[in-house]
Amino acid sequence: MGTSTNYSASPNWKDAKKQVTQAGGEGFVTPEKAASLISTLVSQMAKESSLGFGSPSGGGGSGGAGGSGGGGSRGGTGVGRSTRASGGSIRNVARGVGSFLSEVQQKGFEQALADHGLTDLSDKSPYEIALELADILYEPASLIDDNILRDALIDMMMEWSEGQDSFEDLSANFEEASSDINGVLHELMGHYIYQVFKSVGYQGVLNTHGFEAAESMCGQIRDYIDARVSDFESTRNLSSVAWNGQEGADVVDGIVSDTLDLFGGDE
Repeated sequence: MGTSTNYSASPNWKDAKKQVTQAGGEGFVTPEKAASLISTLVSQMAKESSLGFGSPSGGGGSGGAGGSGGGGSRGGTGVGRSTRASGGSIRNVARGVGSFLSEVQQKGFEQALADHGLTDLSDKSPYEIALELADILYEPASLIDDNILRDALIDMMMEWSEGQDSFEDLSANFEEASSDINGVLHELMGHYIYQVFKSVGYQGVLNTHGFEAAESMCGQIRDYIDARVSDFESTRNLSSVAWNGQEGADVVDGIVSDTLDLFGGDE
């Protein structure tokens, strides 16, 4: 499943880690302080090519929620490994999530699961189904990224399965998500930023200020990220995007660009 990366141990993250540790002793994290911390974090993420928050390695312009998107052909939604290999792992996984939700909209949740090899569901809880699906959607990135991305994807899937008692309830949540793929992919970016934040800053706050301070700070940062992402207006229907081609790459490039703009990160 890839190798877990300790970002806090890398000298590239020294400034971000120092700022988080200092802020962790202040108790309440003001919106201004949260914005500053996340801007610093996202700026560093944009410099780490393996994370996929910088400039894409392939060609093509941006075309996320706020833009017009790529102009490639529409049709098939499967994402092949050859096109998944470029642009950083968050981009790869985002295209996979977009592809799967397009399938849900076109075929229904149960058939989309079956097409990905999840057919024996009778004894599985909604939580177990969501967890297995997260692993399937993450797997193509596993050789080139770390478990932080997997945690971000699982986080999002667990939110969709939380409190659901039946397959029908879970299916309804995924059907709803498939109607706003744009919003879901921005949400995934938010989960990823939060997981990187935890990797960079949690241990320093824990060691310096204690468990309660570390948990409190992470909770406040998560609320800030969620609030910022929820403010983003999704205006584009992505259900028929050809995720395995340049169009899909352009859409995700645009969503990453949106995220950098939203949180003030510099490429």
